Amino acid sequence: MIKYVKNVWTYHLIVDIPIIIFSYYWVEYRSTLLIVLFGGLIYPFVYRPIIDYYRLLSLEEIEEKDFSKMWKWGGLYRFKYYSKLMFGV
Repeated sequence: MIKYVKNVWTYHLIVDIPIIIFSYYWVEYRSTLLIVLFGGLIYPFVYRPIIDYYRLLSLEEIEEKDFSKMWKWGGLYRFKYYSKLMFGV
């Protein structure tokens, strides 16, 4: 996973594909509980911190021991590295 998220374009593709799928199902089925759980809870609080952890690890911004910090204050720890995550600089 680390080698895939090092490239900024691949990272954005991995991050944005679930949002596109979520949007499609939201338009088609409206208020399904599964859609609400994924879009409101699983994506921002589970999926995204894990992907951001691997991206920061591949850019050598954090160490492997910092995995638990990705959930610090509800995931706000990763905003410290916003420019690194979004642009790679």
